[in-house]
Amino acid sequence: MFELEGSFGKRVVGIIGGRVKIRNINELLRKLAEIDRENRTTSQIFDASRVAGKIHLLHAAHLALAARATGKGFAQSLDIELICWVAGLRQIERALKRVGIRRGEQSVALLTIGDAHQQVQCAQREIVKRLEIRRDDKVLEITSDKSGDLIRSFSIREQELKTASVSELILERVALLSLQH
Repeated sequence: MFELEGSFGKRVVGIIGGRVKIRNINELLRKLAEIDRENRTTSQIFDASRVAGKIHLLHAAHLALAARATGKGFAQSLDIELICWVAGLRQIERALKRVGIRRGEQSVALLTIGDAHQQVQCAQREIVKRLEIRRDDKVLEITSDKSGDLIRSFSIREQELKTASVSELILERVALLSLQH
């Protein structure tokens, strides 16, 4: 669990990784929303192959919360705002293509935001159980295979890699989104 603080006050963020077989994306998202309503949390699930570690999700969550708190958000809900910030893109459809989940067996990153540790833990426990996610936080790590996918997905040029790591370049792209208002 992580604690974030800013113009939005204090929030607790839980980040876990895992593997899941997705048969119906709409059904999965419906269950996710239902669990969030029950726990008064906001959760979003991402394709873990497009996530540059926990720091990527934390950075995006902080910026999304700050944007909404200052009236500079561009999505109607925090869960959609998170998709855009993690992708580093304002357009929801493009953001979903970059970091969204797909049908079939895949590795996923789950991010949950709430007001208290116990609230977030409870929500994530229920999400893992009801969505049948096999917990595996290693899917969040950047491997050489994943690095190549991140470079392609985030359109990172070879020249850029001479000055910073893949993770740093993705964090920069996410931060630059705040300048596009």
